[in-house]
Amino acid sequence: MSKTMISRCTIKKKKNNDNLYVKVKNQNLNLSRQITINAYSKDSSPKELLPVYLDDQPTQQDTLEPEAEKVYRIDVSNVEGKVKFEIIQKKGSTGIKVSRNNKNSTSVEIQLK
Repeated sequence: MSKTMISRCTIKKKKNNDNLYVKVKNQNLNLSRQITINAYSKDSSPKELLPVYLDDQPTQQDTLEPEAEKVYRIDVSNVEGKVKFEIIQKKGSTGIKVSRNNKNSTSVEIQLK
């Protein structure tokens, strides 16, 4: 039976920015990670998913090869407050590490352990 790991974090949207960029890194040296990405406004009820893009193509699911990293763009033009970001991994891991790049306030880095 496969283990599923759901990791979430809250990201504050910066004013006057319609996009949020999230870099996801696979730190595992041997295993690929199959992920599903969900993003939604923290204040929305019910959860309405925000559009997620990879290379300007809509995506919700992806595979990260060992030691790979990809940058996903989230359309946050209709969000006023915070964004809930969620990664669902099949064959889970021990979780995620989140860091924000202060030089580029629209960018967040997430590392899959």
